[in-house]
Amino acid sequence: MSTIHASGIQAPQVPHGSHHAPPQKDESVKKSFNASSLLFAFSFGVYLVLLVMMTLLKSRLSLGGLWNTEAHQYRSIDLELFNGFIDPPIWWGPWTNTFGNIALFMPFGFFLYKMLRKFNHRFPFVETILFASVTSLSIEVLQWVFAIGYSDVDDLLFNTIGGLIGASVAALVSLKSSKVVSGIIMGGSLSVMAMMMYSSFTA
Repeated sequence: MSTIHASGIQAPQVPHGSHHAPPQKDESVKKSFNASSLLFAFSFGVYLVLLVMMTLLKSRLSLGGLWNTEAHQYRSIDLELFNGFIDPPIWWGPWTNTFGNIALFMPFGFFLYKMLRKFNHRFPFVETILFASVTSLSIEVLQWVFAIGYSDVDDLLFNTIGGLIGASVAALVSLKSSKVVSGIIMGGSLSVMAMMMYSSFTA
């Protein structure tokens, strides 16, 4: 349809309400993106707190007696790979240390890779592995400087492997699955933190 103005020129008539239709789809996508970013940031923050507790507070906090806090109140450095498997005091100790250090840094690699991808870094996978290694090395140095545990080259290696695995998972999963993984990491981190606090202050 068209209307005739006083000038005699016909102008097309816009259907009622068509020019006021709200961009509902764009708004829903934006809200979903903001929610995902908030979940990601909060999950990463919770995990980082757990990382500090598990590495730099082991002289004060334990996890169900998994390690002795008193044994982490002095400095020690070990630069020989895999020597912990030679005549260990407890047979499962080296295996717990190996897989524990790998698992501890898997979320680090996952979150860091996603963050680097979000900021369009050219080599997020390589950067994630390097940063995981540097972060682990920094933790080992801090442990030695402040005499709060064992500074072990094995920890550096296994932490780096954990970061690599985490980055690989982040590169393979979809955006929807990343939300699920972030939620699982946050829930797991909070659970472990609660168990550490409970076992340390009720012993």
